[in-house]
Amino acid sequence: MKLAFAFALLACCSHASLFGGSSKSAARDQPLDDVVEEGWEHVTSGSTIKLSHVKSDTRLVLPQVSYGTGSQQQAVTAHSDASSTKNFWLVESETPRGTPISCGEKVRLVNSDSSHNLHSHSNHKSPISGAQEVSGFDGRDSGDLWTVECLKDKVAWRRLEPVYLKHVETGWYLQSLPSKKYGQPIVGHQEVSAAKKADSNAQWMALEGYYFSVRNLPPKKD
Repeated sequence: MKLAFAFALLACCSHASLFGGSSKSAARDQPLDDVVEEGWEHVTSGSTIKLSHVKSDTRLVLPQVSYGTGSQQQAVTAHSDASSTKNFWLVESETPRGTPISCGEKVRLVNSDSSHNLHSHSNHKSPISGAQEVSGFDGRDSGDLWTVECLKDKVAWRRLEPVYLKHVETGWYLQSLPSKKYGQPIVGHQEVSAAKKADSNAQWMALEGYYFSVRNLPPKKD
């Protein structure tokens, strides 16, 4: 069974497709090649994706609520509502749009609903667990950079396969602890923070999204 194909948008040198309808359990039960359209296996520069926290099957989200402590920047959480538009993140890299993100490559993840960058810093603690705070930052600096670490021996970041996201500036890993949940005004949202150790709480998977792929252009005629 392949992911639902909604539409294709042609651009200058690449094209994009919207994919959805998959789940973490479906990804586990079937090989990647059976659930992803051929040619769309990778997370690519310029794509806008939803990131699933593998352990809890929640989505990385920026609910547009500010922290009351720490940096007082926008909170970043994980939540089970897969339909929210606040779950979409633009993948920015130094490579051209449509280029697969290599394992070990540095990326920025920009929330498409608010234009805030996924950010972290060593001088503030997360409000529930006391780990390193992760926030949505409306500026732009080195605290926005994350390294994609592939769990398997892969050359590039593949959809529906777990990865670690390592904060470049501090060396800590993006995580969510299912037992650490907020009350009002974001009831049920899990805290997202950064941890020194990469473990099952720090595994993330690219699911739904608008994925770009390099288009094979026909040879020029003389």
